[in-house]
Amino acid sequence: MIAVGVDTHKYQHVAVALSELGQLLGEVVVPATMAGYCELVTWLAGVGGDVVVGIEGAGSYGAGLCQHLQAAGMCVVEVERPRRRDRRAGKWDRLDALLAAKRVLVNDGISTPRASGSRSALAALLVAYRSCVEERTRLLNQLQGLHVTAPVALRERIGRGNGDRLAARLVVMRTRADASMQEHTLLAVLRDLARRARQLDADAGRYRQQITELVRLLDAGLLEEPGVGPISAAKLLVCDPARFRGEAAFARCNGTAPQPASSGQTIRHRLSRGGDRQANNAIHTIAMSRSVNHAETRAYLERKISQGKTRREAMRSLKRHLSRRLYKRLATVPLTP
Repeated sequence: MIAVGVDTHKYQHVAVALSELGQLLGEVVVPATMAGYCELVTWLAGVGGDVVVGIEGAGSYGAGLCQHLQAAGMCVVEVERPRRRDRRAGKWDRLDALLAAKRVLVNDGISTPRASGSRSALAALLVAYRSCVEERTRLLNQLQGLHVTAPVALRERIGRGNGDRLAARLVVMRTRADASMQEHTLLAVLRDLARRARQLDADAGRYRQQITELVRLLDAGLLEEPGVGPISAAKLLVCDPARFRGEAAFARCNGTAPQPASSGQTIRHRLSRGGDRQANNAIHTIAMSRSVNHAETRAYLERKISQGKTRREAMRSLKRHLSRRLYKRLATVPLTP
């Protein structure tokens, strides 16, 4: 086997090839363009033997290269960033590529790259959806803050309510002819914030609908699972569970794998704080929904509590159970290339 490590950057990539015995076979620097990708494929073909390419940053700067190499029929893995102790000799691109190649040789710190195609489309829609929701929340908070400090006459004219209700009233309000400069300016600003917030709400609804349609196209029955909504389903699909060797690896990725947290005579476990936090958020949302609206889940929690677990420990067990259950279904969803 020939191990090739690639350190990726925005404008160029550095590749280093090692033999099975760790002998340096060559290195090359190519631009991060289609021409550069083709040049790298030609160089890899000249290396000879069974080539395994380890890419650092296969989901970011190396995404285009990863897809190009996979389309060319090459074996590609993703390599995690070098650890701090591995960089005692310094940091430069050739060294990072060399460390990536060594990781491929010893099969340490490597994983299967996430799929592209429909998974990438879902990821893009989720980014747009979250952006709309977060910006809308920020605008509504600003609106409520300005409403609290507005002149009494204007505040009473607008009325009480949360951000949504205030925005609904403000978009149809008109400035009074005898209004002061302060009231005139403040009402104009509040109205502008309200209109922008409602537009973002409409955009978020449109993105949510597109996410729902794509999730149903990939797995028509996934949204029938108790507690699984389109956003949670999309977050789990973007994690690409099919690339994991088993449900335990998926649990480590979504942060539901228990980690030892024992001390002295106290034996306990806690959930991981690492992994894909969006996938972890999806599992948490599903667990909270099922704990309220699903009789089987409520019975599960009551049984765990009766066995001596606290409410928090029972929820942790539920999240691990849901991760195991959902993996069996999600791993079979065909993400289009």
